[in-house]
Amino acid sequence: MLRRPRSEWADATVMLGGGGARGLAHLGAVRAIGHSGTGIGRLVGVSMGALMAALIAAERDVERAETIAREFLVSDRYRTLQKTVLDAAVGTHGKDETNDRWLRRWRSVFWVQKAIARAARTESLLPSTLLEIITEELLPDINIEDLRLPLHLIAVDLKTGERISMSEGPLRQAVRASMSIPGVFPAVEIEGRRLSDVGVYDAVPCDMAIELMQNQGELFVVDVSPTESANAGCKTAIQSIMRFQELAESRIREQQLRLADLVIRPQVGSVAWFDFTNPDPLIQAGYDAAVSVLQSS
Repeated sequence: MLRRPRSEWADATVMLGGGGARGLAHLGAVRAIGHSGTGIGRLVGVSMGALMAALIAAERDVERAETIAREFLVSDRYRTLQKTVLDAAVGTHGKDETNDRWLRRWRSVFWVQKAIARAARTESLLPSTLLEIITEELLPDINIEDLRLPLHLIAVDLKTGERISMSEGPLRQAVRASMSIPGVFPAVEIEGRRLSDVGVYDAVPCDMAIELMQNQGELFVVDVSPTESANAGCKTAIQSIMRFQELAESRIREQQLRLADLVIRPQVGSVAWFDFTNPDPLIQAGYDAAVSVLQSS
C-alpha cells in the first residue's frame, strides 16, 4: 500500500528481507528500483538480505554486484568451500559433484535424525568458516560507517531476544551476525552480545526500518519468502512442526509488511535456502517483480 503518490516519493529506504538463496532476487529488485529513477537513501538488510545489501552498498553499482555474486557462485573457490564444509558435516562422497548431487548432500546435513544427533554434541550444524569465507570473498574489509550509502544490518541477541540494528563496526562481522541461522551457524560475539539471524521469525522487520527512517522518504520492502511450501501436506510430525513455524513466521511477516509503502514479492517458489546452483532465474525474478510493482503504482 502506498501512503503517497509516486510523484511525491523522496529517496526510499529499501529493506531486503531474509530468505537464503532466494535472496539473490534482491539484486534484480534493486536494479529495477534504480532503473525506475527512484533514489535509494538507505539500505536495511536481514540475513541473506544483509549480505546483498552490504554488497550493493559497497559496490554502489548493482550490475557490478550481480557480476561479483555470479562469478563467486560458479568459481572453483566456492565449490571447494562447499565440499570442505559438506565433507566435515556428512563425510566424503566421492568426486561426482553435479548440481543434483550438491543439493542431495546439502539436504543430508539437515536430515532430521542426523541433525538432532549432531545438535546434541555441537554448537551448530555447520562451522562459521562458510560465512567467514563468503564475506571475505564478496565484501571489502571496511567499517559500515565508511560506506557512502547508509546501511543497517539487523540481527537478534540470543540472550535477551532484542533485535539489534548495526550501522557501525566491521562490515563483514555484522553481515555474518545477521546471517548466522541459530543452530545452523554459531552465533557471532559482538560487544558482549551473541548475535544471530532474526529472519527465522522476523524476516522483514519494517517497524525497525521506520524508526531508522525518522519519517523521511518511503519504505520499499523486497520480500523473498517462499511462495510454496514443501511441508503443507503435514505428512510427518516433523513436517507438521515445520509447517507451524512457517505459519507463525508468515503471520508476523504479513503484519510487518502492512507498514511498508511498497512491497515487492519475487516469484521464487520453494527454493531451499542453501540452493545457490541457479542464480540467474532468481535474480531475474527479482527484477521482473520490481518492474511490475513499480509500473503499476
